[in-house]
Amino acid sequence: MTNNIQQRPVPSVTIALFCYNQESYIEDALNSVLNQDYSPLSIIISDDCSKDNTVKIISTVLKNYQGPHTVVFNQNAQNLGLIKHINYVSSLVDTELLVAAAGDDISLPNRVSKIIHAYCLAPTQPTSIYSSVTKLSPEGVLSDIWEPPIKNIGHSIENCALEGCLIIGAAHAWHKSIYEVFGEITELGAYEDLVIAYRSAILGGLLYIDKPLVNYRTDVGISNLGTQNLNHIEQFTRYQKIMLPVLRQRLLDSEKISDDQTRESIEKKIERKINAIYLEESFINKSAILQLIPQAIKSQNLPLLLKLIRKKFKKLFTKDSKN
Repeated sequence: MTNNIQQRPVPSVTIALFCYNQESYIEDALNSVLNQDYSPLSIIISDDCSKDNTVKIISTVLKNYQGPHTVVFNQNAQNLGLIKHINYVSSLVDTELLVAAAGDDISLPNRVSKIIHAYCLAPTQPTSIYSSVTKLSPEGVLSDIWEPPIKNIGHSIENCALEGCLIIGAAHAWHKSIYEVFGEITELGAYEDLVIAYRSAILGGLLYIDKPLVNYRTDVGISNLGTQNLNHIEQFTRYQKIMLPVLRQRLLDSEKISDDQTRESIEKKIERKINAIYLEESFINKSAILQLIPQAIKSQNLPLLLKLIRKKFKKLFTKDSKN
């Protein structure tokens, strides 16, 4: 049976549109935010020092806007980058919830309304509210629905600690307590959705809305990270670049896990995963295997090293047999 009893008061809410060099899509993205059917709603449009016509287009749209929402347009004097931009805008928000939107995506008109409704009905305090999305091509053609990986992974700290895919950041909203408890994200190479979702797992506040609330632009910007044409080394290098700062941030955030036994277990798992990435990096860079064995034993990654060695010799054997 669906719970239709309101569990908590209606929260104050801000939707923040993060923009950077998105002149081809920014007008549709901005209008989708301005046309939200929820009120009262605060809106922050924040541009991270775009070099194209993004700011000009935003200024033109806002000049003609006469709707009910309170709108603030922030323009960064210099490019902050993803994480510093997220941190800064979060510091500007004085409401309980921040709904994040990207300058190349389209939020459905009822996105904020659905988030508020789900928040108020949730049996426990939500700290991350997220949904599925509908994929949108660069040309504006809608295709299939993309459900967040965490739907199958589960919300436990143990299940989230090592994962490289959790929620879909383009369809994410978070509670102010995320920053109050954990502070700013300090690993500047991380992705905020991978960090904040893990923080919410620690707080037990992940909440899924099982319907697409965003048309998510694929193959542009951050979403253009496909690995299908990369070889193994290129895939590993990309994975390493994404996951090392995420894992380092998760290791720091794990200090907030209240249960000592769980905290110690999770920290060991994350440390082992970080060491495994460094071990594979050393192996790829052709460090002497005998020098890697003590490193693998100390970090409890000897099975990984043996797997890498077997794979290498199998590849060499296959290559020799063909010749």
